Amino acid sequence: METKAFLKQVEMFNGLPDDALEAVAALCTVQSFAPGEVIIARNSAPDSFYLVEAGTVEVNTAPDPSTPPADAVMVSLGSGQSFGEMGLVDKGVRSATVTAATAVTVHKIACDAFLDLCEKNPYVGFKVMHNIAADLSFKLRYRNLI
Repeated sequence: METKAFLKQVEMFNGLPDDALEAVAALCTVQSFAPGEVIIARNSAPDSFYLVEAGTVEVNTAPDPSTPPADAVMVSLGSGQSFGEMGLVDKGVRSATVTAATAVTVHKIACDAFLDLCEKNPYVGFKVMHNIAADLSFKLRYRNLI
């Protein structure tokens, strides 16, 4: 799938005009992961965030994802959803391990490059940060419903 067309389906980029989507697309690197492969590890540095194009990933907050306690958050994310975006907000270490549940194709975006784009185009920064806040709010509510 063409990157710009994919970005139009990503919740995080809702409301962005075509020229902004083209600028974001220029930052994307496509990567594939096999089932069971760790994409990001808990406590690692937040250097990039990811957009799921195809497949499913599992997000797990357990210190050891291979033996999660009953209260470890396990969320599945699929096409059009993002993960690792909290690194754009606070630069804190990763709070979860994200593993490919199926064969997965993601678009990886370096946090620093994306933040540079947001500084050059404040509208992009405002829209994306608004969309991230809405998505994180949904995820927090979802966790409390489990």
